[in-house]
Amino acid sequence: MKLALVGELPGGHGYDLTRLGDALVGRGHKVQVFTATVPAMRYTPAGAAVQRLPVDTTGVESSEDLMPLIGEMGRHLVDVWEADGPDVVHCHGWVYGMAAQLAARRCRIPTVQSFPELSVSAGGDRGEGLADKRIQLEALLARNATAVTVACNDDMREIIRLGCTRAKASVLAPGIDVDDVCAEEIVFRHGESSGRVVAVARDFSPQQGLGQVLRVFPSSNAAELVLVTREPDDGPDYDDILSLAREKKAAKRVNLVAGAAGDDLTTLFRSADVVVAPARYEPSCATVLQAMACGAPIVATSAGGARDAVIGEVTGLLVPPGNADALGRALRSTLGQMVLREGMGLAGRSRARSRYSWDRIATDAEVVYASATTRESAFAC
Repeated sequence: MKLALVGELPGGHGYDLTRLGDALVGRGHKVQVFTATVPAMRYTPAGAAVQRLPVDTTGVESSEDLMPLIGEMGRHLVDVWEADGPDVVHCHGWVYGMAAQLAARRCRIPTVQSFPELSVSAGGDRGEGLADKRIQLEALLARNATAVTVACNDDMREIIRLGCTRAKASVLAPGIDVDDVCAEEIVFRHGESSGRVVAVARDFSPQQGLGQVLRVFPSSNAAELVLVTREPDDGPDYDDILSLAREKKAAKRVNLVAGAAGDDLTTLFRSADVVVAPARYEPSCATVLQAMACGAPIVATSAGGARDAVIGEVTGLLVPPGNADALGRALRSTLGQMVLREGMGLAGRSRARSRYSWDRIATDAEVVYASATTRESAFAC
């Protein structure tokens, strides 16, 4: 197949279009990636072509800032695809989705619209304060796309509620780069427990749950707690966490790491006896998968991407969102049982490597692309 991927680089929340493109190239497809934020055309290691959408990105800090440029991006894609169109256009996010869908419709190309996260969801919190207009745009994009993918099963139920038909909706999880940690290292690490808990979330805001982990920390018998955010955060929420640590008389055993990513996260996960994902709702399971690939047992909320990725009592323990008592029990149980930690670490590593490698995610994407071309052909008849 000839495929066009349109979106931000990196894709955010664990969805990396260049890695997906490379995995698809490895499976015999020809892939072009279109984005506005690269300086010039380049090729990925496997040979996917990354092409710059020629728009002025001065002052652009996020994909939402590109909204005034949707028409210009769409016109460029029309020019490219009228001359040499792909079999399927896969667009990521609502801003790039608007530009790519407009161009694809003009060129009569089937589209797959992916939403890394939705403005409203089963989690409830993420819709607060957002304009109804954005929710309406997501619903419109879902209805107009040939096929739709979301990051987790909870979000799939929500996209169907917004008007997308069940027949064209599916889950396409983020992939991971499989860590080279070996089984022997996992067994040794959990046999020599240091009582180190690593809790990771998007930021320090209350709905992300790091404060709740800190509240149950003194009763968990853990020696050290590392609170990690994927986004830089040194504002009032950061200060509130520091104050809470002092209030709990745990400041000397608590470390805060803001803006960790990539190898830094891997290093933290490989040092942990338990990794906690406490957010009330997080659609992407990418961070949980990275920890599982490192052989860490997981304690996570039973919502969003974590509920899809973690097999309860096998690769980790799932607790109800916001339930501090259940979180405390799960931490004590995991820290107190060496064999449980070893077993969960090994099972989690196996699941991450077999189910969520980029090659497996590319296979899942192929199924979606095939369904999109089939649907488009049916409508054309």
